[in-house]
Amino acid sequence: MKSPSNLDEMLADAQTGKYRNLVLVEGEYQEFLAKVLNTFIKINPKPSVAYYFHPWKEGSKRRLAWFESFLRPVDVDYSSSEKYLGSTFDMVIIDAIDDFRPSYISRAIETVRGGGLILIYTDKLHENKLYKSTLTRNGKVADLFEERIRRKLKEHRGIVYYHDGELLLRPFSSAEVSKPKRTKIGRYPELARLCYTDDQVKVLDEVDFLLEDGKKLLVITASRGRGKSSVMGLSLPLLIELSRFPLTVVVTSPTYWSGAEIMKFSELSLNALGKRYRRVTSKDGKILSLEVGDSRIRWLPPELARDYHGDLIIVDEAASLGKEFIDYVLRRWDKVALVTTVHGYEGSGKIFLRFLDKYEGDHDIQRLKLDSPVRYSKGDPIEKFLYDTFLLDVEADGENHVGQVVEISPDQLFHDEAKLRKVYGILVTAHYRNSPDDLMMLGDFTFQKIFVAETDVGVTQIVEEGDLTEEAVKSILQGEENLGHLIPHRLIKYWRAMEFSKFKGWRVMRIAVVPNLQGQGIGTQMLRNVENRAKEENLDWIGSSFQANYDVVKFWTKNGYIPVYLASKKNESLGGYSVIVIKPISDTARKIVDSLSLLLKDKLLRTSHQVYFNMDPRVIVSLLRSTPSVGLGVDMPDLYVRKIRAYLNGELPYNSVAESVHRLSEKYFTESKFDVDEQSLACLVSRSFQGKSWYHAGISLGIPSKIVETKLKEALSFILDKYKLN
Repeated sequence: MKSPSNLDEMLADAQTGKYRNLVLVEGEYQEFLAKVLNTFIKINPKPSVAYYFHPWKEGSKRRLAWFESFLRPVDVDYSSSEKYLGSTFDMVIIDAIDDFRPSYISRAIETVRGGGLILIYTDKLHENKLYKSTLTRNGKVADLFEERIRRKLKEHRGIVYYHDGELLLRPFSSAEVSKPKRTKIGRYPELARLCYTDDQVKVLDEVDFLLEDGKKLLVITASRGRGKSSVMGLSLPLLIELSRFPLTVVVTSPTYWSGAEIMKFSELSLNALGKRYRRVTSKDGKILSLEVGDSRIRWLPPELARDYHGDLIIVDEAASLGKEFIDYVLRRWDKVALVTTVHGYEGSGKIFLRFLDKYEGDHDIQRLKLDSPVRYSKGDPIEKFLYDTFLLDVEADGENHVGQVVEISPDQLFHDEAKLRKVYGILVTAHYRNSPDDLMMLGDFTFQKIFVAETDVGVTQIVEEGDLTEEAVKSILQGEENLGHLIPHRLIKYWRAMEFSKFKGWRVMRIAVVPNLQGQGIGTQMLRNVENRAKEENLDWIGSSFQANYDVVKFWTKNGYIPVYLASKKNESLGGYSVIVIKPISDTARKIVDSLSLLLKDKLLRTSHQVYFNMDPRVIVSLLRSTPSVGLGVDMPDLYVRKIRAYLNGELPYNSVAESVHRLSEKYFTESKFDVDEQSLACLVSRSFQGKSWYHAGISLGIPSKIVETKLKEALSFILDKYKLN
């Protein structure tokens, strides 16, 4: 078959092959866009179209009106574009005049079906863009990410690039793809007919694994666009039909819209099976519950879902919710299905999948992988463009470390494709939630430094913060954001530590080591290198902000970093509470850091029962033990000591001595004069400070509730003896 040679043939061939084309217009755009639109409409007279833009920006609605003279698009505000993840269009038009945020662009492109067209137009990729402005400091910002976009537009096929009057066509051929198809009917023909691929039919045929006796874990993985969420939705009514008993199925996801496909396809499945059901929706049309007789499929946010009393929990985009959440769910629930993206704009789940290996033997695990796309043909050129341009499929590996840490500039990195893939692969593999925005930051920040542990086995990315103006401090105190100075911003806003504003420091934005070399001290070595460089530059502090995961907190506190801040509200999209740790360099910074850390200690001791009830108690222990001691800070009445002794002897129940246990625990963590077994302290914190039941304390710690009380008693006895309290 002859390959396309012009725009008309490209668009027509894409219809035949069910693949996508991308047109990017940079510069004067109206005349060329009119030609593209008229050509597409000739091939597809009534296309479904989505138009992505910022409707509140001046001039944006006027530009939309011009397109409406050709088409009748659905207008989509960038900020609410997540709602359209399950939608499919023949064409998307992306207004990149006001913004060119990579995550928005990627999300919009993913909603185009095979044979469709992605049309992006802008005046200049690198100027006057909203997201780009957040990467700018003192008027300086780089264009390395945008340069990379332009290079990739010229390298890939299925691309039309029109730049200031110059046209580049890189045609693709339908002979190079295989269309989505289903050849199998499987065990459930009425539902298989709703599937696009044999991969999806396989899930239907094997999902009844979850109904077998014992603890079961089903893991469904795929790159984006493989229909993993939709087939999970088709499966749920089938499980209800196959079950001998009524089922309560809980569906959860980082946001409702990231799990909406499961609820949507559950309803389609119910209709296909001829089931009568009751549909419960929110005012804005979200399907919250589907009730079939005594059975129910219900969506709940993660914090409510994890402790809900049900038979089966489905976690969509599981890797995005993080290890701590999934760890808890797998201890709490017997029947679990995890659905997660391995490669995609929401991040890599590769390291997450390795974490699941530890549950072999506890749960029976069945893993299903979907390879075939459902919206477009396999081999689609735009998928290749996205993966290559945004490095969605990079991996990290390394076999040796030469013991040297070197600095590399973003310019060097972005002009060495092999090294960029290695370095970014390490960052992606070490963090559950990444997006193309992170790649733009790596390229365009001018106030950053990048250190690499040779031979490309570890990466540290730091940003410069502090030395704020009085105007900046005032805006922070009034509640305004101060982008680019995260640590000073949080300490000024929430601790009112205005004196911290004048300090200069480095925030370790990311530090990562290839998985097979972790635990060998490479991360610590990179930190020491950064610390030495910071001292040479006469900085006041080095710090980091991250989600309060136990292993991460232990890494930082082990390396001498002092916790000074813990968010009072959980970041639901990231799955945890943000914590800030600092290693002071100057004497003045040390005094302030110590005082802030004592404030954090006090906050944890007084508010864990309400603010941090759902936090991993081991994290609280690590934070408390890493804050300064205050000497003899808490009196211990003799009556309280006698009551605790009576509890230890079995003469009084725990509830009768709870206040005495709390006082002794407060004394220990305030004074911190000796070490106690960490697990025993976690039991103490979970029951006393957080106020968990024995059962929930055991779930939080992964041990039986009887062991929780045993370990708590061991801690109490040890502390009393050390203090010589009889």
